[in-house]
Amino acid sequence: MKKALLAAGLAIALYTVMVLASDLDRVGGAITRMDPAFLPLLVLLPLANYFLRFLKWQYFLRRVSVMVPAGRSLQVFLSGFAMTVSPGKFGELLKCVLLRDGEGIPVSTTSPVVVAERLTDLMSMILIAGAGVWLAGGRAALPAVAAGIVFVAAAVFLLSSRKAFALATRILCARGPLASKRDGMCSFRENCSCLLDAPSMLVTVPLGVLSWGIEAMVLVVSAGSMGLHLGPGLALLAHSAGSVAGAVSMIPGGLGLTEITIGGLLGTELALPDATAVTIVTRLATLWFAVALGAVVLWTAKRRPRRSAPGGPGAGSGSTGPTGPA
Repeated sequence: MKKALLAAGLAIALYTVMVLASDLDRVGGAITRMDPAFLPLLVLLPLANYFLRFLKWQYFLRRVSVMVPAGRSLQVFLSGFAMTVSPGKFGELLKCVLLRDGEGIPVSTTSPVVVAERLTDLMSMILIAGAGVWLAGGRAALPAVAAGIVFVAAAVFLLSSRKAFALATRILCARGPLASKRDGMCSFRENCSCLLDAPSMLVTVPLGVLSWGIEAMVLVVSAGSMGLHLGPGLALLAHSAGSVAGAVSMIPGGLGLTEITIGGLLGTELALPDATAVTIVTRLATLWFAVALGAVVLWTAKRRPRRSAPGGPGAGSGSTGPTGPA
């Protein structure tokens, strides 16, 4: 939680710099003329994204034969949002710890789910960015998209190729504290590769395209609330390219790079102060709304009693490895 507060402080500093670098009066004017009638949409669109992503989370859990009551699963899923501002969002491995402590499910079973979530999210956003380039032009986003493609391709190759992964683990585990983790890492690779097979991606990637595409419309609504017009094609491009750039950089929450990418792309259609205002409002409605929601849900999750024997029989998982689609 301290890291989230630190990230929030950095975000405030960043947004202050963005406003001052644009035009304080014009940015403030754009935000103050927001129509409150648009506020429900600014909340409902991110919530729709979270719901669809929860369905993907549930699908992945079923693929690894983890059966958790829907209410508890939703609590764990939302708790992970509190760690959205961790590098590469891998702080969301907190979800695995919550399932271990609450349901006794080994982290080795559920950690591949978090990795598969992140990689399929990136695949979805790359597809959305491609659609955005086609609809709105915006070739300036191509470097971010290309970096995302290279990152995803390298990760999928490493997790899918037994030989490549064996070479990597041989180097990493040659000495030091990782030497004893080699077998566990190989098991992790096997589980990840099963979650990233063709049947899985045919379900999860389109679901991600829909969920993140819906959230991208927050940019359109933010602009509309200020009396500005923003085409959906540019909204799809800016949101996805900014998210890909932030994810590949591994910067916590993509802070800075995501805002610069989104604002820069919006600046091709909007005046700089208006683009800055829309970017800040969108990030408040998406990133920081998610972090706040996750923090609240995490607080309630931590009040649950822990299991006395994590990982024991009947811990809520029928298996420790992926199975076919359920």
